[in-house]
Amino acid sequence: MATEFERQLEELLKSLGDIGPKETAWQRFRRGAARRWSAFQSWVRNLPRAVPADQLMLAAIIVIIAAFFLRFVLPSAARFIGLAGLVLFIAAFVFSFNQLMRRSHTERRWRGQPVDTRSYQPSLLDRLVLWLRRKRRGY
Repeated sequence: MATEFERQLEELLKSLGDIGPKETAWQRFRRGAARRWSAFQSWVRNLPRAVPADQLMLAAIIVIIAAFFLRFVLPSAARFIGLAGLVLFIAAFVFSFNQLMRRSHTERRWRGQPVDTRSYQPSLLDRLVLWLRRKRRGY
């Protein structure tokens, strides 16, 4: 019986032929490149969250100072290192604004519940004025 079953299975597979189109090497390359590009874009988008701007700016200043002292030993390398430090400093500056903007849009939560921080909280001066008004009215 097993041989009859195998024979029928082979006949069925022969009648079906090749199932689905074969992927060419170019299509595989394009799909892989698109996947790598997408991963790179998500890495760049998440970079400001992963690296604090203050640490990045401190590293940029250290690189610029190192380039300044390196210019006496290797002037051509110091120029490129200085430019890299400058680019790093500008990136840290942009990341700091990105972090400020992102903080304003995040929802504040306390014990898992959203907290409304936009409600009016009287300042110390406002409380003092209210207290003086109450005292004057006799409450």
